[in-house]
Amino acid sequence: MPASRQARWRDKRKAADRTNVDAIERALLQQVERCERGKLSDEGRTAVADKLADLARDLLWRSHRLARLAMKLRTGEDHPLQR
Repeated sequence: MPASRQARWRDKRKAADRTNVDAIERALLQQVERCERGKLSDEGRTAVADKLADLARDLLWRSHRLARLAMKLRTGEDHPLQR
């Protein structure tokens, strides 16, 4: 594989990891471990806590959206629960 093609592949992989929820969670959990070892300042711990809360909220919203879609598929669009 030519070097330029490998570089493009690595760039795509890095971009996917930055947007992959599991990768984001892993990175945040690593930061949490640093917090627990006392390696982050108070401001750093607050920033990590804010990021965790934002991720949790986003995942909750996604789960609600997916649950509504599942209900729609099960019951049909004209079901009273869909209104």
